Amino acid sequence: MRNPLKIVFVAGAAAFIGACASDNSTSPVASSAAAAALISAPLSFDQLNTSFVGGSGDANGLTPWEPGDGDQNRFGPGWHDFMGGGIGESFIGGIGFGPGFALGPGFGRGPFGDWRDADNCAFSTTTNRVVCQTDNRHGLTINRSFSFLDASGAVQQMFDGNTTNTVNVTSTVTGTTSHHHGDDTSTVNASSDFTAAGLASGSTQRTLNGKSAGTESSTGTKHGDAFTATRSAGDTISGIVIPIQDGKPTFPTAGSIIRSMQATVTLNGGTPSTSSRREVITFDGSATATVVITHDGVTKNCTKPLPHGPLTCQ
Repeated sequence: MRNPLKIVFVAGAAAFIGACASDNSTSPVASSAAAAALISAPLSFDQLNTSFVGGSGDANGLTPWEPGDGDQNRFGPGWHDFMGGGIGESFIGGIGFGPGFALGPGFGRGPFGDWRDADNCAFSTTTNRVVCQTDNRHGLTINRSFSFLDASGAVQQMFDGNTTNTVNVTSTVTGTTSHHHGDDTSTVNASSDFTAAGLASGSTQRTLNGKSAGTESSTGTKHGDAFTATRSAGDTISGIVIPIQDGKPTFPTAGSIIRSMQATVTLNGGTPSTSSRREVITFDGSATATVVITHDGVTKNCTKPLPHGPLTCQ
């Protein structure tokens, strides 16, 4: 089964965003293996509908920062970057509507606009949902199902690019996978529940709501040192409104995204390193989103130009 997320989110967003802070005055925390673990999303988040940008490949597994690795990523995500691999392009206006953007996700239907890439799935008259066959990838078990409704709320047995108005997709990922040449292992348990409305032909805007959450527990070695690490992450997408404008990108004009991550990393059985971060992104109709970041107890008020541009924090 091909992954419907490849239709919904941008695969080209940076999977890892480094914070190359030169001193503690520009970084949320001092040297911290756990803070560095917040740069990327937990394994399996690429299989969820979430604002995080994740991956499940061998190179995406967590190996902690430790002295000797250099300063890059030493402090974790800085005040000028989002955590968890960044934020999906569809949420900040990086995907356009219309033929001029037909090569992007949605095939010209804009962000969250096309859900036809659901192979090996069948409609269930018991649940009124399209249920996909269980997918097994490198030790991970992935389950996904869809609900399709027209503008009147009537159930549809498949996605229709003209009449389907509301899509709900639920996903779960569980299992244990090895990475970095099999030397490290991670056990994951993650899920998401996401709804996109306003998809039918003639709609003037799309509305998004959803939640995702997941945990990852890892063990392995780094430079000959044993490590254990746990990460948890999740987001809540509330009332995101994306106006439909043919032939050009459009960014959210209302709603919010609340994202949080926590990490604990222990090297060679020593003292655990812990770090946490929370990002609240609010859209108010202007071309600038407000972002409130709290990292290890330190809070800063930031702004984010839409669709692109760096975070600027006070």
